[in-house]
Amino acid sequence: MASPRRRRWVILPLLLSAAACGGCRSIVHSTDTSATGSQQLLLSSSVDSVVCSFDFQPLLGRRCYLDTRSLGAEKDGYVTYRIREQMISQGVRLVDSSDDADVVVEAGLAAYGTDSQYDDIGITDVDALPDVHLCIRGTQYGVAKLSMFAWEKESGAAIWHSGMMRADGYQEYRKCLGTGPYYSGTIQHSANRIDRARLGWLPWLSIRR
Repeated sequence: MASPRRRRWVILPLLLSAAACGGCRSIVHSTDTSATGSQQLLLSSSVDSVVCSFDFQPLLGRRCYLDTRSLGAEKDGYVTYRIREQMISQGVRLVDSSDDADVVVEAGLAAYGTDSQYDDIGITDVDALPDVHLCIRGTQYGVAKLSMFAWEKESGAAIWHSGMMRADGYQEYRKCLGTGPYYSGTIQHSANRIDRARLGWLPWLSIRR
């Protein structure tokens, strides 16, 4: 029969091995807003890319009124703010009323939202076996598609059209054999990082990548 000391030396490596094999779990994300921080960053970065592609030089020297009715629910939000900011930064003169304008600039939002994709390699949905997740990959996409045009109030003639502009962003996270999550993509969010100071004792997190 093994002595208590010998049993302790046998049990301790087993516990450490179990902890190592278990890896680190990702924390469940929660939000107090209608969209998560990552979703908001994806959408706002897509809007930034689209609006920055517009060239408002043909409208210089004209009194312009920005009509945002075709932006739908986003007409009072960040999309309108970025359009106005870009127009003013390029020297366009904006007025607050269509009565005071020579030119009406209309903005239409064709797409503005996020999509998600989730891939899981392992054993799942088997009643007789516990779920085993070997590799997990999740990707979240953000898209903004915007078009603008301008017409003269006096003649009704179109004088400028931006064309349909679109920008996409994404964020991907991966977990493999209990390690992770590891994040990549077009945005960076401080909430989506591994706390290496707290988890630095794990052997695979001590390896430089």
